[in-house]
Amino acid sequence: MRIVACWCAVLCFVVLCPVALAFKTSSPPKEDRAWKSYRNSQWGYCFSYPARWLKGEAFEGAGFVVSIGEKKFSGAVGEIDVTALLPAAAVGPRAETIDLGQDLQAHFDGLKRFVRAERVETLDQRRMNLLGSAALFTKTRYYDPQERATWLEELLLVNRNNALFRLELECRADHSDRFEPVFSRVIETFRFDCSRSR
Repeated sequence: MRIVACWCAVLCFVVLCPVALAFKTSSPPKEDRAWKSYRNSQWGYCFSYPARWLKGEAFEGAGFVVSIGEKKFSGAVGEIDVTALLPAAAVGPRAETIDLGQDLQAHFDGLKRFVRAERVETLDQRRMNLLGSAALFTKTRYYDPQERATWLEELLLVNRNNALFRLELECRADHSDRFEPVFSRVIETFRFDCSRSR
């Protein structure tokens, strides 16, 4: 019986360890302890987010963005967005399939082109599983020459039934202690299929 219990403990560690290591489990700071729930009417996914943050829709209703600045009317120093997208050609005999590595590279290309990110450095990258679906997590640091600030980005790309789900945190690197626990909680509360009662 002890051998079975020991193997169960090892198996739980092997399965759960990559998820635990990728996301910090500390509690969100005091100013971010009140949360609300969001459910996307197009895709049915849901998650919780800090109630005080500014919110808005993105990608014609397929995504949801929350952000906050240092003061009430200052620019955002932290932003989290969650989006669901189909591949460009998702129907027909030549339908595209999701390739998380290619999607990540396209994201980095866009970051350099539109944000004009410099000194892009990958701090962590790993393949994992989120709620039974293949996922790719990456943590990146880059310098924004327009703002003269270093930013941190955590991106979780998930392939769910050949749809791409993106959960993304962007924050000033000097504020990462506040925003990383918040992003971890967003991921912990995320579900693909949520009832309308949520």
